[in-house]
Amino acid sequence: MKAYEYMNNGSQIMKRMNTYKYKLSLLILIIFLSLNLKAQDPHFSQFFSSPTYYNPAYTGLSLGLKVRLHARKLWMNLPGENYLTNFSMDIADRNIPGAGGIGVLFNQTSEGLGYIKTTTTGILPAVRIPLSQSAIIQVGAMAGFVRKEVNFDGNLIFADQLDPRWGYIGPSSIGKPADNYVVYPDFSFGSIFQFEGNNVVGTLGAAVHHLMEPNQSFFNLEAPLARKYVGHFDLIIDIDEYDGYYNRKKSFKLNPGVIFQQQAELTNFNLGMNIYMSHIYLGIWFRNDALEYSEFADLIFLAGINIGFSDNSRMKLLYTHDMAISTNNNFAGPSHEISLILEFDNLRFFKQTEIIKNVKSRNFSPIECSPF
Repeated sequence: MKAYEYMNNGSQIMKRMNTYKYKLSLLILIIFLSLNLKAQDPHFSQFFSSPTYYNPAYTGLSLGLKVRLHARKLWMNLPGENYLTNFSMDIADRNIPGAGGIGVLFNQTSEGLGYIKTTTTGILPAVRIPLSQSAIIQVGAMAGFVRKEVNFDGNLIFADQLDPRWGYIGPSSIGKPADNYVVYPDFSFGSIFQFEGNNVVGTLGAAVHHLMEPNQSFFNLEAPLARKYVGHFDLIIDIDEYDGYYNRKKSFKLNPGVIFQQQAELTNFNLGMNIYMSHIYLGIWFRNDALEYSEFADLIFLAGINIGFSDNSRMKLLYTHDMAISTNNNFAGPSHEISLILEFDNLRFFKQTEIIKNVKSRNFSPIECSPF
């Protein structure tokens, strides 16, 4: 009887191990397919904290200098170094007719067991077109270089080494390339329409990334990076409470929004809302990733704080927790994100010019959205 129990327990353990190996193998397969096939960009849960990463037209959208540092750690239950980091800085100045702003972006990803690293560095110019006192259009671009490197000396697992039933089946037929990195230029373009009225600011935008579909193959093969299409819309609703003397006593803001992305066979959308009140941020979002055969869904919870240095400068610290609600990806565990944002509204490049004074005297200056 004991021998039967031991055998049964051993069988259950082996079954669980095989299930885990199968899921891990599928995950590694998806990651390393990017070496020879079209790859997809990583995404952040706090896309509103890294707006220039998704649409370069956000560069200089509101006045002053913005510095953003963003970090994301994926799949806590799996081994490896699956992380994303993003740094951006942009400054706006309305003293040059037509100027939106100028910015820089630095983005790095680590995939799998840390064997694949991708680093993007870019410059972001933007142009602003005023339509009226309460509506503007802004267009922007990103021109940069990407360096993608692979540690071929590590224990890499390629697609031809994995079998859906048996898992790892032997050595790969893929040899080691002459160089362990590739460098290629990359370009993106985006536009934004922003309007204001009745304490509501709306932002509607679209962007196209990887316009030239650069080749990212390590083996002198054709491995184009597919174009990514992004569409987004959000509202900032300012709700004020007044006392009997029309003095503002308390206010809070609602920020519902949606963002949609499509790249090759991958589509992704986020839908949710953030709330800001008494220097505290709270939010809840739903994300769905629709692949060709599977769907992955997450609930995203946000909490943060806004610390004001003065009326014109502040620091924001935000945290999000991604909780998988789909049986297809809950074995990987949660993901965590942290954002640190510094904003200085009064910083600018140049003094006010006579042209801008004349524009303002005609009461035709673009709107300046108050930060959320």
